[in-house]
Amino acid sequence: MVNKVKLLLFFLLATAQAYAQNTLDGQSKIVPEEAVTRQSIFIEAERERVLGHYEKAAGLYKKFLSDNADNAAAWYGLARTLEMLQDNVAAMDAAAKAAAKDPANPWFRIFQADLFEKVGQPKDAANVYLELTKKFPQDGAFLERLAYLSVLAGDPKGGLKALDQLEKLGGITEITADKKHIIYLGLGDIKKAAAELEKLANTYPRRLEYRHRVAQLYESVGDKAAARKVYEDILRRNPDDEVARIAVLEKSGSDLANLTAFKPFFKDPNLALDGKIKEVLPYFEKLRKGMAPEAIQALLDLGVLLETTHPDDPKAWSLSGDLLYYTDRPQEALARYRTCIRLNPTVFSVWENALAILHEQKNYDEMLVLAEKAMDDFPNQAAAYYYYGIAANEKDRPDDALGQLQQATLMAGSNLPLALNIADQIGLALLRKKDAAAAKIHYEQALAKGGDKHPGILEHYGDTRYQLGDRAEAAEYWQKAAKIAPSPALEQKISTGKL
Repeated sequence: MVNKVKLLLFFLLATAQAYAQNTLDGQSKIVPEEAVTRQSIFIEAERERVLGHYEKAAGLYKKFLSDNADNAAAWYGLARTLEMLQDNVAAMDAAAKAAAKDPANPWFRIFQADLFEKVGQPKDAANVYLELTKKFPQDGAFLERLAYLSVLAGDPKGGLKALDQLEKLGGITEITADKKHIIYLGLGDIKKAAAELEKLANTYPRRLEYRHRVAQLYESVGDKAAARKVYEDILRRNPDDEVARIAVLEKSGSDLANLTAFKPFFKDPNLALDGKIKEVLPYFEKLRKGMAPEAIQALLDLGVLLETTHPDDPKAWSLSGDLLYYTDRPQEALARYRTCIRLNPTVFSVWENALAILHEQKNYDEMLVLAEKAMDDFPNQAAAYYYYGIAANEKDRPDDALGQLQQATLMAGSNLPLALNIADQIGLALLRKKDAAAAKIHYEQALAKGGDKHPGILEHYGDTRYQLGDRAEAAEYWQKAAKIAPSPALEQKISTGKL
């Protein structure tokens, strides 16, 4: 950076010397000292701007411009300086004067457009680029900026027009087709959005990924027939395309028949795992709503096939584990999650599901170890710290639990259910420390922030009141908790009036 500044200062000094004399009819003529002084002020202003001395540079530019109001370069320098000083209004005024004094210089107009965009005037910025595209019709960069700013200004048709001009200039490219397809999507014109991608696919017929994008677009809007036609076209070009092979399977409408038809493909280790996972994902919603037992078994069979054909990929074990987890087979799901974690997955949901199962099983020894590893691997996931806090509490390590739960509170953010769960465990840690007075204050704060709807907070606030000797108050909160989430433990407390 220092060398660059020295080089620029050398250039400015040379420029000053050039201003000090001129040549007329072959004779060297000395420029008046006053003119040299004025030019020196301009050069000094440029130097101060480059060095980052913006206040000083602004003063020098204004001093120079008081006697040289038609100097476009000085107005431009002043505009850039004022922008650095965060005086955008004055910067726009100076930039406008620079552009007016030298309308042939595109850089002055570009800077003016940048200022318009910066202050939230995209329409004015687009108008600048519209003028530039007329003066420089062969410059594709100006057309691309015009398209972007037009859309930003709420004029998508203007953006499409600019992109059409860009295509006439340089042909169809991924940039133009992609931008036009996004604009048409925004306008709700799926047909034209697909047409743009098809045009790109036809321009580059060997790039089958473009045809895949067309099919994915149709799939995203539920047009399965159109997507199927595209996939069939892909197979005509490449019979081994694994995604297309699975996508064109005949689907009778019966979940069992469809899932059974997938089996030969899931057995093939040469077909990519991601394509197989894509076919299974829609069935999770069907599981939630309810599926026939034989169809559920067929789905689980596909999970086992993934384990067999892709044994070293954590995603295979994760998907199989999720299928078992969502079909209420937690012990089998946990076995898959353990294998997945051993293979080092990058998705936290695997860890979270495994920790949830360990919590349900009251397996606090393994839960503590796994939660600690999850905190190491996913230091920004509040749930990892929450589960660690639960396990530490249950292992009678309340001080250890408190530290991690307080950290989890900071990370939970706007996730109210998780924040309330964490608050409940903090209160429990205080109770385990035999500090019922602190627990009372903590739970009362939690009750005021939504905890009055949380069964755990209500129950454990009741426990707190009991430890403080207020049994009537304790029974009242146990009953409130039981109305939301009844349990044998709560019923025992209510019936006996004791912890």
